[in-house]
Amino acid sequence: MGLNIVDPNEFPDIEVKEISCKSALSLSGLEADYAINAYKGCSHGCLYCYAPFVIKENREWGTFVDIKRNIPAVLAKELRNKPKGSVRIGSVTDPYQKVEGRYQLTRMCLQQLKKADVHVILQTKSDLVVRDIDIFTDMDIDVGMTITSLDDNFRLKFEPEAPNVEVRLEAIKTLTDAGVNTWAFIGPLLPGQNDDMVMLEELAEKLNSSGVTEIYLDKLNMREGIWSRLEKSIDKDTIARYREIFSSGNDYFRRRKKDYEKIGKPVF
Repeated sequence: MGLNIVDPNEFPDIEVKEISCKSALSLSGLEADYAINAYKGCSHGCLYCYAPFVIKENREWGTFVDIKRNIPAVLAKELRNKPKGSVRIGSVTDPYQKVEGRYQLTRMCLQQLKKADVHVILQTKSDLVVRDIDIFTDMDIDVGMTITSLDDNFRLKFEPEAPNVEVRLEAIKTLTDAGVNTWAFIGPLLPGQNDDMVMLEELAEKLNSSGVTEIYLDKLNMREGIWSRLEKSIDKDTIARYREIFSSGNDYFRRRKKDYEKIGKPVF
């Protein structure tokens, strides 16, 4: 597989490489038949992300992005030859992270999917998604925005390079005003960090007023490698509490589930 190193001055905070992929569509178990991830790695650098567990990458998460430069052409071929099915975009890496502004691989993949007339579920944390409203028009697509808290200090702590909360809310409103079906994802819920019901109810109110059709909530899934990243930003007492909640069958989330159901649909 060919590989080119991108000019480090273009993306000074991350290592960016151009690679070639052999496949675009992978089988998915996340409410879709297939998944597409045009990039390997993510510049958002979310501390709680489970993606390193999925892709088994030794590089530090949030410091690299590999660009699958030929994925639109590969996708076009697979859409002709594989059984037709729904497609999820953004299952492992954000399709609208900052490199998308230059490479536009997500946009080109969306154009192929629209031609193929398949149902698409897309999830992102970025307001760059509004760029593609022209493609979403008359397309069978549901666009989801992940917002984990109204407190931007939470974002700075756990999602350091992701867009701030206000621009995400504005993006949802722009999409719904354009007639795009939108939904929201609140997750992961971290005990003592972003699970306060007053804040969550206010967030849900803002999301509903922006026109989302559904709100989903999910707990933190403590996968391999997440502890080491969280420990950089959470005090020792909180880490000890998390170990109790996530490692010993504690029923914390089960007890909170009824509260969360007042806001949206828990998926755990």
